[in-house]
Amino acid sequence: MSDNSPDINDSGLTWTAPAQWFTLQLPYGLVVNESESSLLEASPPGDRPDWSLTLYSAWIDESSAALQPSSFEPEILFPDLIHSTDGPEILVPGLTRSWRGSSRMPATSWWQHIFPIRRRWNWCLWIIEYENILVVVSVQTRAGLPMTQQILDQCVSMLNSLKFAYQLALPPDLFRQEVLNLARNQFPLLRIEESGNFGLRLNDSEIHLANFYRSYISNPSHLRQMVLPGLTTVVRLQEWGPDQLMPPLHEVRDRIMPMLYPQSEARDALAEFVQFPWVGGLQILFVLDEDESYRFVHEELLDAWQISGDGLYEIAMENLRQYVAEHPLEVSVVESGEQTSMLVPVNPSAWNSARLLEGQLHRRLREMLGAELVVGLPNRDFFVAVSFSFPELIGEVRQQVARDFRTMHHPLTERLLVISADGVSEYCE
Repeated sequence: MSDNSPDINDSGLTWTAPAQWFTLQLPYGLVVNESESSLLEASPPGDRPDWSLTLYSAWIDESSAALQPSSFEPEILFPDLIHSTDGPEILVPGLTRSWRGSSRMPATSWWQHIFPIRRRWNWCLWIIEYENILVVVSVQTRAGLPMTQQILDQCVSMLNSLKFAYQLALPPDLFRQEVLNLARNQFPLLRIEESGNFGLRLNDSEIHLANFYRSYISNPSHLRQMVLPGLTTVVRLQEWGPDQLMPPLHEVRDRIMPMLYPQSEARDALAEFVQFPWVGGLQILFVLDEDESYRFVHEELLDAWQISGDGLYEIAMENLRQYVAEHPLEVSVVESGEQTSMLVPVNPSAWNSARLLEGQLHRRLREMLGAELVVGLPNRDFFVAVSFSFPELIGEVRQQVARDFRTMHHPLTERLLVISADGVSEYCE
């Protein structure tokens, strides 16, 4: 569903590391858990799998003393060793080291929260150093079980599939520092500083960097070209006069559109803009559609226009219905036998997710996929709809939506929704 995100292919699952530093092929049948953005856990299915693999990756430089490779050697991760020897080699770029052995007791350091450790177990450990990237992989058997050659061969095969990006992207904190330096060099007369979890403040305006970062990690060599237009737009808006910042309603009425936005961000970074709660952790906001961008409708505009929030909603929905009538949705359909099992929009659009606010699309989707269907909204420009008649496909789509949500531009939600005769609700298994 996303060119940059992990997906399921003929050889299994392609897992993508944070900031798209590298990819890894995982075979079908493994249970995969991404409990943190930098942590991957994989194991065979079952309540008590025979073995489990944990992969941790991080950016290291002179400022990250606590994350040096020596912090992950066997004596640190696996205290009270019974024995340790050289482990199987892997064929990946960079400096690699490996060990295998067994240990008797759980670790006492905070690393035990990253690498789950059991009493008297067999293990294998790989440390990979490639440019600024550190990759640490631990494979452990269930207590009392041997580390068989079959387990080692499968893990070595997975690690040999590891492919690093041609150019490595900076982690978020260093990216923000680069953007901060760029902004200060480009606009030296402005007061520019870090703001919030991942933003910058330019005088009295705040710009969030999440979507810029998602674009950047796909093409790290173009940081300046990706970020500078957005910074320039913020600066230009500060130069606008009252007529531009507070235009009369009659001048912009036909350009007001609804837009879905993650509730976690809308209630924090966009609290001063008009919004309503929806479902699935989403909010409905309202934007003025400009030629090449859009800006959110501020609460102060309601007073200037002398309308209520409900009145603004009706105007936006009227415009959305007009847009839908003038721009029919083209979809790609997946058939299973004689029944349609899944469909997705052919072309990305800033208004694709907003179409789901309008009942006409609900009726059409139910005609094609059945009385009840599941919808995934990983980002603003895309959705996927699946028939309730295909529960296995719903499970696969759920995993893919969660991955795309973490990698696509303008992310919305990793939760699935249900469309039925009663409207839209959150999907519950």
